[in-house]
Amino acid sequence: MTGSAVTGSAEPKPQAAPSSSDPRVDAPVIGLLTSVGETLDAFFLEIAERWREQGAVVESAAGSLAETFEDAAVLPSVTRRPALRNRRAGAELREWVRAKGIDVVITNTATASMLVRTAGVGVPVVYFCHGLHWNGDRLADLPFRLVERALVRRTDGIVCINSADQEWFDHHAASTPRLRLLGGVGLDTERFVRRQDGAWREGEEPLRLVWCGEFSLRKNPAAAVELVHHLRDRCVDVTLDMLGTGELFDDPSSRSEIEGLVRRHGVADPVPHFERSHVLVQTSRWEGLPRVGLEAIAIGLPTVGFDVKGVRDLPAVQLAPEDDIAALADRVLSAARGEGPTLPDAATLSYVHAADALLEFAQSVRSGRFPRGRVYAA
Repeated sequence: MTGSAVTGSAEPKPQAAPSSSDPRVDAPVIGLLTSVGETLDAFFLEIAERWREQGAVVESAAGSLAETFEDAAVLPSVTRRPALRNRRAGAELREWVRAKGIDVVITNTATASMLVRTAGVGVPVVYFCHGLHWNGDRLADLPFRLVERALVRRTDGIVCINSADQEWFDHHAASTPRLRLLGGVGLDTERFVRRQDGAWREGEEPLRLVWCGEFSLRKNPAAAVELVHHLRDRCVDVTLDMLGTGELFDDPSSRSEIEGLVRRHGVADPVPHFERSHVLVQTSRWEGLPRVGLEAIAIGLPTVGFDVKGVRDLPAVQLAPEDDIAALADRVLSAARGEGPTLPDAATLSYVHAADALLEFAQSVRSGRFPRGRVYAA
């Protein structure tokens, strides 16, 4: 693991003045902040490296150690969930920004973004929202919506990745510069390589479906199991591989008594499963923008799912009404037979696109100049 502790009493180390050829002279210093280090590892490794290639300096921090993200500072007052020690976060975050000479902060995850937006760090703060933590207008989610409405007044720029969140910010943060990243954080297209031909040879081989996610109520693995039983009842020779773990992994709803129909693999590399499958099935109740869907599409695996927040924004996805298993089965068969929309060029899903768009937007927020307008998609 790598990381360094930062406290409110820390003093910056003296640094030599940069030469005229030093890229730091004109480069922005970006402060990248998340609640936990594993978020840096999971979503920002390639993005930060791309920023550095573009001349930016990246200073990262989180409330816990990152395993592979180099030199990420640990801020003990930043936590995954709200906690008593958050009361020290304001001073700690202001010191981090001052000590590192940060020009603009890009923050992600709920608690970290709340803390830095209320800290008064003295530089612009861009909230990179992977998904607002509610779906629709449920009364139970009202406190979260009220908190975010208060926070947008302290936000200098907003980045979102799905249409539902974009609509919410359009309504409640109309005067704040906003970027919609159509491909989310992007992915490594050298790892998720477009396959040549994965068409289902109907009548010659089983229909191979794959599901990938957390075994939780929100990810709804039971619907995937119900789906393959429904297809089997329609005399379709079908199998389902399920990747992931979670509280419902051993629940009866996540299993089948029919031997070979459902295979649960736990946490596993999705690439080999994607390469030998015919359709990825998404059964979530809602998402930010499911990265697993983008990975499958990059490889060339058609994707189907329920028409819910986040899932509906996947490119070329085929949708069924929520909880309508029969309609979902129809979409699966359509996708497997090659009857759906054309999948996009994998290059449009690359982290390079996401990183460049984020850097351009952060520079605009910092300078106050928006050549592409104050609200746009990329």
